[in-house]
Amino acid sequence: MAAVYLVLPAHVGVEALRILAPAIAIGAILIGVAANQPRRPGGWYLFVAGFAAQAVGALVWSTRYFGGDATSPSVVEMFRLLAALFLLVGVARMSQDDQGEMDAFGSIETAIVAIATGVGVWLLVIEPSVSERSLPFGERAWAVLIPLVGALSLAIGIRFAVQSRFRERSPRLIAVGLGVTLLADALRSVLDLRDRYGPGGLVAALSITAPLLLAAAALDDSMAPRNRPTIEAAGFGRVIGLSVAALTPLTVLFALTVTDLGTWTTRTVAAASALTVVVLALARMWGLVATVRVLTERRGQDRLAAMVEHSSDVVMLVDEDGDIRYASPGLSSTLGHRASDWISRPVIDLVVNDDRSSAERQLQALVALGPGGTVKFEASLVRVDGQRRRMEATIANLIGGEAVDGIVATFRDVTEQRDLEKQLSHRAFHDELTGLANRALFLDRMDHALRITRLDSDPVVVLFVDLDDFKSVNDALGHSVGDQLLRHIADQIRVTAGSGDTPARLGGDEFAILLEDRGGVDRALGMAESLLDMLREPVMLGGYDLTVLASVGVAVATQGMSTSSLLRDADIAMYEAKRAGKGQIKIFDPAMRLGATKHLEFRSELSTAVETGQLRLVFQPQIDMRTGEVIGAEALVRWRHPERGDVMPDEFVPIAERSGLINTIGAWTIDESVRHAKRWQRSGPREMSVNVSAVQLRYHGFVDQVATALRTHDLDPGRLTLEITETVLVNEIEAASDVLADLRALGVRIAIDDFGTGYCSLSYLQRFPVDIVKIDKQFVDELAGDRRSSSLAQMILQMTTSLGVTSVAEGIERPEQVTALRRMGCDIGQGFLLSRPLEADVIMERFGLVLPPPMGPAAAPPGSVVSTAPRTRPQDTTDVGLPTPSMN
Repeated sequence: MAAVYLVLPAHVGVEALRILAPAIAIGAILIGVAANQPRRPGGWYLFVAGFAAQAVGALVWSTRYFGGDATSPSVVEMFRLLAALFLLVGVARMSQDDQGEMDAFGSIETAIVAIATGVGVWLLVIEPSVSERSLPFGERAWAVLIPLVGALSLAIGIRFAVQSRFRERSPRLIAVGLGVTLLADALRSVLDLRDRYGPGGLVAALSITAPLLLAAAALDDSMAPRNRPTIEAAGFGRVIGLSVAALTPLTVLFALTVTDLGTWTTRTVAAASALTVVVLALARMWGLVATVRVLTERRGQDRLAAMVEHSSDVVMLVDEDGDIRYASPGLSSTLGHRASDWISRPVIDLVVNDDRSSAERQLQALVALGPGGTVKFEASLVRVDGQRRRMEATIANLIGGEAVDGIVATFRDVTEQRDLEKQLSHRAFHDELTGLANRALFLDRMDHALRITRLDSDPVVVLFVDLDDFKSVNDALGHSVGDQLLRHIADQIRVTAGSGDTPARLGGDEFAILLEDRGGVDRALGMAESLLDMLREPVMLGGYDLTVLASVGVAVATQGMSTSSLLRDADIAMYEAKRAGKGQIKIFDPAMRLGATKHLEFRSELSTAVETGQLRLVFQPQIDMRTGEVIGAEALVRWRHPERGDVMPDEFVPIAERSGLINTIGAWTIDESVRHAKRWQRSGPREMSVNVSAVQLRYHGFVDQVATALRTHDLDPGRLTLEITETVLVNEIEAASDVLADLRALGVRIAIDDFGTGYCSLSYLQRFPVDIVKIDKQFVDELAGDRRSSSLAQMILQMTTSLGVTSVAEGIERPEQVTALRRMGCDIGQGFLLSRPLEADVIMERFGLVLPPPMGPAAAPPGSVVSTAPRTRPQDTTDVGLPTPSMN
């Protein structure tokens, strides 16, 4: 329409386009309001009034101009001003928030933009009128007033567009339309001052374009947003825009000063505008700082309140008289009392009569300490049902404090739930991490199911579930996230298993499900598919979306099958599923036994590892807890693969056990360990410990291997200790009984490793000839922590003392564990705190020994000596020996 207006010659009929444009805008606004139903239509109705005034003004101007009266100012300027004011109030209404208020920050930003725009209007319109003294004041005032109102409207329009982060079309069109309106008004004022304004031309065409832009804004569906933010993030574009607006007055002032242009009045206005913008910018910055501070404080308070509200501890606020003013929900969850029932009651009433006088003395001592004082003590508190709970009380005197004015009392339940036998019994049959049945319970249930199964019933079926690439989760995200994932998967397995099935965690990332007499293979496959479907769904753990697939092997029991055979078949099927691409299900077929190893290539390489000298031993010293002396070492085998690098035992030992290579590797390990023990006989560790697997115990020539090594190297059998895990001892009870008796007949010492993780009871220790009990690392980890867990270690140590066997604590990593173990009477300790596993040459250097030449083709020439000179004991007590603080 504007283009048509520019092309046509000036005529009274053509001027009708300037009346038609605002009329079209009025119709578009009414249609847009009716269609989009904005929450606050008042602003749009004000636009309607403004366009009506603009249309009337255009009609009056056209009538007067073509009638021969073109004087200015006239009534036309009144309609123009009225239209500008309606647009100003309308856009201000639109930019209000949902409560009808503009935020303070928005008002400041609007003022900054308005000042910058006003400075531009001043230079364009006001400066010429001020310098032109010959013009009447009224004419100059009208020329200035309308553009200033338009500048303010444009500033608010820009603010309105910023509120939508420039993502909505309607606010952007409003800002552009108001900008065009300001440009048209400013240029018209300049022309009016020079008596050059008339029909046609670019300025008149702009007055047609502006209403059409605002009409387009009204018809866009974004004119009625449902969730426009009221306070926006300071985006990059917004920061740039505000920076330009803030610098505009300063730039103008600098330019006028340098070029000596403009009147004194213009320079004064520019200086005042610059000063005002600086003040507003400082106010904006100060407001932001205050807001951030308030939000930070509020967030901290909310976090603390949430911690208190969701903590199992009982937290109370008590006044100077000892009356309760606040009690956390922990009072209900721990003691069963409703918090509201205890408000204004004495806190001492919660304490049992036996401990009340002692608690009162502690409270009196707290008052005597004054503000900032803290007391700690233990007392028994009464539950709502009358039961006593032993609580650890921490009470702080914060009377007169700004944040908390009173006494803050925190009670933590430290009651022991079970005795040692109950704890050990539970750990014997259930996995500590997941709560599922462990291997021992699973094998027991499987054995029972195989014994009672009938020919006319569905067969017993075992699902062997192994997680695919679970190690990468532990390596990348840590064991904490890995443990969370294992718990989640255990929950999924529980959901999948039926009420009569037995889900279990066999160890590490291996799970199994036992199906008895219900559905057979069909139900087993459906269960496996359901489990894999659930595992494919990602789960959020530790801030990560995790998806871990699993390989499932299915084995069906046949008549007369043993538990070990059935579990072995399921294991073989699972490895076939892994070889098929992981995330698969495979049913056992007898032909699978030919490919049961991890990889034929890996097995072949492992079979030659001993001959080619790829295996080596490292030794972890064992320390006398009373004297700090190194009295022994545990031999640990490592495989240095020529291509893959160091391969840890947990990777190749299972393959060796499945393939039978463990007997060869085990024989080499025992022989090498005995050889080193003989070399260290006079000045090194006196005792050598070697781990033995279940496969070795079942091997008929195992005892002969041990006897041959002792005889070959002429070592006192009493210096060799063979470590057998508690689980192996129980699972191989029949084979272990005879083998251990034969080993004891040789004079070899026997140690139970990882004690407490299986279900080896006191009767087992009395039945088998055991010399040493090694406390599992999980019990040592819990020392100086949970008193219940500490009591387990203490009871085990008391048991070893009563039986007259030596106690060894594994996995010592913290000084407080050393202190606790010495206090409990532990005999020997080992762990990274005392020493990491050391190479044989390091052991030699540490104790001044001749390093024995390695066996095999890579052996050094006979007589090779690294060092023969005695060495003093190293001062680095964190490497070998007890930490210095624990020696006293």
